[in-house]
Amino acid sequence: MTLNEQFASLILMMLMGVWLGASFSVYQRFVRPRKKRHWILLITDPLFWTIQAVLLFSLLLPVNQGRLRLYLILGVALGFSFYKSFLEKFFLYILEGIISAIVRIWRFVAKTVYHLFLYPLYFLLKLAYLLCKMTVRIVLKILFFLLIFPMKVLRGVLRLLLPEKWRIGVKKRTVQIQRQLMKWVSFLTGRR
Repeated sequence: MTLNEQFASLILMMLMGVWLGASFSVYQRFVRPRKKRHWILLITDPLFWTIQAVLLFSLLLPVNQGRLRLYLILGVALGFSFYKSFLEKFFLYILEGIISAIVRIWRFVAKTVYHLFLYPLYFLLKLAYLLCKMTVRIVLKILFFLLIFPMKVLRGVLRLLLPEKWRIGVKKRTVQIQRQLMKWVSFLTGRR
């Protein structure tokens, strides 16, 4: 292994130490289990460190054929400590800014979609429902009037033409029919 390969490997491992620090900060920012959910860390921690180790060795392989030496491990530690002491606060500030910008953009898009598409659709459906309801009421009132008006005319004519005895019989039968109709209507509408 030449001196250039060793130097390139050391620089790469120092950069990987900075990368490990930054990715660990991002990991800690997003994976915060609540009080009773610490079992999640049993899954996410080994997965995180396995991915980081595979990334480290996949970058080390083309530079020095994947040979791991003590000075390379020290280079990773040096890069990690450099990140922790000098770059962490700035990186977390930038990360929080990016997260808040994404959240604001997401809220803006969600509100825009709601106000441009969902609310007008809801309003149109409500308007269509009210128009249908109003139309059905008007049609029912017209039908009811068309059915009741001839009955009232017929009743008036029958009062004039029929004797008193027959009128009482017709009235009793009408009351029975009305009661039966009210039972059917109450059954259909669910009112008791």
